[in-house]
Amino acid sequence: LLATGNGRCNFTNEYQDESCYRSSNPKLLKSVLEYFNVERTLMEFSKMGVLARNRDGYYYPRSNQAAGVRFCLEQAVRSKNISVVYECSVLGIKEKNHVFFISSSKGEYVGKNIILCTGGKASPKSGSDGAGYEFAKKLGHSIIKPLPALVQLHCREKCFQKLKGIRAIGEVSLFVDGKEIAKDFGELQFTKDGISGIPVFNISRFAVRGLEKRKEVVASIDLFPEFSLDVLSSHLLNQLLYRPTPVSIEDGLMGMLNDRLIPVILKEMGLRPNSSTFDLDEATIRDMAVFFKGWKVDVVGSHDFEFAQVTTGGIDLGEVSDRLESKLQKGLFFAGEILDVDGICGGYNLQWAWSSGYIAGENAAEY
Repeated sequence: LLATGNGRCNFTNEYQDESCYRSSNPKLLKSVLEYFNVERTLMEFSKMGVLARNRDGYYYPRSNQAAGVRFCLEQAVRSKNISVVYECSVLGIKEKNHVFFISSSKGEYVGKNIILCTGGKASPKSGSDGAGYEFAKKLGHSIIKPLPALVQLHCREKCFQKLKGIRAIGEVSLFVDGKEIAKDFGELQFTKDGISGIPVFNISRFAVRGLEKRKEVVASIDLFPEFSLDVLSSHLLNQLLYRPTPVSIEDGLMGMLNDRLIPVILKEMGLRPNSSTFDLDEATIRDMAVFFKGWKVDVVGSHDFEFAQVTTGGIDLGEVSDRLESKLQKGLFFAGEILDVDGICGGYNLQWAWSSGYIAGENAAEY
């Protein structure tokens, strides 16, 4: 929790839509989010002392500190006299006659109900080691292969080694075996291995899924999403071809693109950056505009779980009721990232945690 929102804890988002989440069972996902929605989330956090601040639809605590959110959650647990065991590793879970026996590094615990909310495998330094998947498998559940999501993508092209640290506003579209699967807009970041930034994070789960199935994955980068192809072509003609005195193509593009990006992208097009603008013609200018609007790069991998913000995959929602109770083991409930649900950046994964946690807890308490 302390790592979210760069330490400020973007704990939910005003805008909620099915497109903000990815799951194997959208119907169940929708019912959970509608039952415990953003309004209820804000109300419950207010009761705990967390006052929200709306910043362009993104909700943060007014303190602007994730530590304050954690503190209020801990205080809420203490106020209910709930017993908490720290520094304790769960070693195994067995079920017999509708009773669960949990063996741990600090002894055995017994209960009629159990909620597995161990997280996924992303950011393992925080404790997400995937153990919950193994517990669920031994209790009969199917696991959709966990893969890193909200993560940087690696590209085949060697030119990225020269682009490390460059940022640019743009739109990135993802194609899997030639079919457009997802796209997003915002600040792109170039790294020595490929592409990063929130837009890339938001489409990354589709890329890693495609690569897992050994499909061709291509990212198309639009460096001028605010211009149509015709408008951009016209602007380039005026900037490069119809100027009174010649300059190098590289100098002619200054003010339009990052100066470190210009020579790299021109070479990718097969143009020499120091060539004169008078050597260009209208057809070449048009080709340049097409390239700037759809720079295609081959995606060949991603950073691993250590650098991922969330996990895609997990317990198959087809084996879970709308109470978030196992259909295979009565009294076994699930919440959070252990389930096959992942959201885009912007507080959505935390909203899923609050919504699923509330429903699992409420229904487990009924027995």
